[in-house]
Amino acid sequence: MGLSLIELMVAMVLGLLLLGAVLQVYLSTKMTFVAQDQKSGVEETGRYALEFVARDVRMAGLTGCASRTMPGAQFPVTNYLNGGTAFPWQFTAAIMGFEANGSAPGSTLTLAASDPAPGGTWNATLPQTLRDLNLAIPGSDVLLLGGIGAQTWPLVDPFNSGSQMFVQTGNDISLGDVLFVTDCAQGMIFQATNVTQAGGRTNVVGSNGNTVSPGNASNIAGNGPNGSAFRDGAMIARATSTAYFIGRGSGNAPSLFRATLLAPDSTPNQRQLRAEELVSGIESMQLLYGVDSDGDFAINSYQTAAGVTDWSQVRTVQMSVLARAQENSLAQDDSATYSLAGTTVNPVDDRRQRRVFSMTISLRNRLP
Repeated sequence: MGLSLIELMVAMVLGLLLLGAVLQVYLSTKMTFVAQDQKSGVEETGRYALEFVARDVRMAGLTGCASRTMPGAQFPVTNYLNGGTAFPWQFTAAIMGFEANGSAPGSTLTLAASDPAPGGTWNATLPQTLRDLNLAIPGSDVLLLGGIGAQTWPLVDPFNSGSQMFVQTGNDISLGDVLFVTDCAQGMIFQATNVTQAGGRTNVVGSNGNTVSPGNASNIAGNGPNGSAFRDGAMIARATSTAYFIGRGSGNAPSLFRATLLAPDSTPNQRQLRAEELVSGIESMQLLYGVDSDGDFAINSYQTAAGVTDWSQVRTVQMSVLARAQENSLAQDDSATYSLAGTTVNPVDDRRQRRVFSMTISLRNRLP
């Protein structure tokens, strides 16, 4: 028996209804999957950003056994580098910040674009080396950190002589490295102009020759700033300078950047500030600094960078970041505002998911 036209039409309608139902389930499942995937991406982005910055903040101000200098005490350091008074060549400040204008606690910061262009202003002019990168975008704070790397090597007999330092073998010190020699009483910063192996030790020279950049303003002295030579117990390490900021990243998206001292590929004897994009999708970073104004190692107040009058009193950093998804996944525009360290951030109304991540980080080298 054949099908009548009416039966065929009924079958087609039922088939279309079934197909529509299957398609609806598929689209709903896909939207749920995309939303969950974007949510996971936002969480990963925010947590990674916090942990990355926290690791360097905790180590800021490391100078060996002199790290925990008591409040009010001075740790004398001689810096032989050309330009040694400016970032990134001034390594003893430990921590310093710049407050983005219009982003103080209690204010509302409106992000003008999804992918803003580099620019902006801060409570003080950013160091020239950061401005030369031309990456930082408006509305986010900037954080500078200094100290020495975690890897250290002891000086060995005869420790130092003239413009030479004698280091235990097994190190990877190379020509052009910016080095920090320290003991419990004094320190010295210079750039290695020659590195040789002799007599079962590494001889590191710090002269004012033109073989490296930025170079030393003069030959390093045999004695430190206290007038005494470095002896048993002194150690040497690479000096570290780090800047964290929000800048224009891949695809023009706002990203967390870290700038550090690195050797250019074509000129390995030079050291210069170079930026790397750590994680995309960080729209804003707001920072407050815990200030111990009376020297009892307890926080008396949290201040913006503009409000800190003595950076040696900073013992903690309160950090908040606003992370966003890479793609649209919401059913409608996100018109919400977000609170970051007391600042209300109003992003562009789009359909990306967003979330605030916050952490209070202690400077371990400024705690008892």
